[in-house]
Amino acid sequence: MINRLFGNYLVEKQILSQSQLDDLLPVQKDFKAAVETIAVINKVLTSAAAQELLEQIDKDKEHFGEAAIEAGFLSDEKLDEILTYQTNTFMKFVQSLLDRGTFSLEQINPFLNEFQQLGGYSDAQISSLIHDDLEACIYIFVPLKSERLKEYTLTLVRTIRRLIDSDTYLDKAYTARSLQLDKYACQMIVGDMHMKIYISAPGNDLLAIANYFTENAYDAVDEDALDNVGEFINCVNGLFATNLSYDDISIDMNSPEYSMDGPFISNEKLYVIPIHANGYSFRAVLEVYE
Repeated sequence: MINRLFGNYLVEKQILSQSQLDDLLPVQKDFKAAVETIAVINKVLTSAAAQELLEQIDKDKEHFGEAAIEAGFLSDEKLDEILTYQTNTFMKFVQSLLDRGTFSLEQINPFLNEFQQLGGYSDAQISSLIHDDLEACIYIFVPLKSERLKEYTLTLVRTIRRLIDSDTYLDKAYTARSLQLDKYACQMIVGDMHMKIYISAPGNDLLAIANYFTENAYDAVDEDALDNVGEFINCVNGLFATNLSYDDISIDMNSPEYSMDGPFISNEKLYVIPIHANGYSFRAVLEVYE
């Protein structure tokens, strides 16, 4: 999630162009972040200390981590901990930016500090984002009190990340009592829990799901594309139902519905979650019934 959020910040600062950011994401799976990069991001070493050590060693013959231990900067245990972060997606994203000369090692934490300040993130929240604690990350943007709604949101975002866009991210969720929807697909959950889930967006933004959930490719959102979005919602709800069954909570789902014309919905409990994926923006709307 943080890769897009931090990347958007860099685009706004004109350090990256939008096309450059799109080319960098998602980060390569077989790519690893350097020890010095992780040490600086985790504030185990200052950038000055890391840079000084890099200038002293022969990179062809010495490893940074071993040299840092010999210099007394790191313990064996701390190096082992750092190595576990080499496949962390944010560490890899920052490493790719360093490798292409977008910024220097000394600029990482000043940029991160400004990003944190502009986003209003606490130290705990920025740590959750960096280390991809998905449950904590979601709660930053969707601070729901209901455990069931939190679990549903977690299932939704996990499924989007797995099937649609691994770098999907959220804006702050909000509540509403009435809402005009755009093109949409939806499905009603019934049984021990009653809730209707909509995914809606204007224009062609639902291509974010329709063109990535199956092998179909649509030029524009039509009824077939919306049917595909409905099947995606059905997939999410099926996973949610399975999770609830472990707690002896039984739910079932009605058939998905969709329309090119969004309804005006009114309910005391409407939860709106803005989501960004694959360069598109859409809303998940949870309409909760007592």
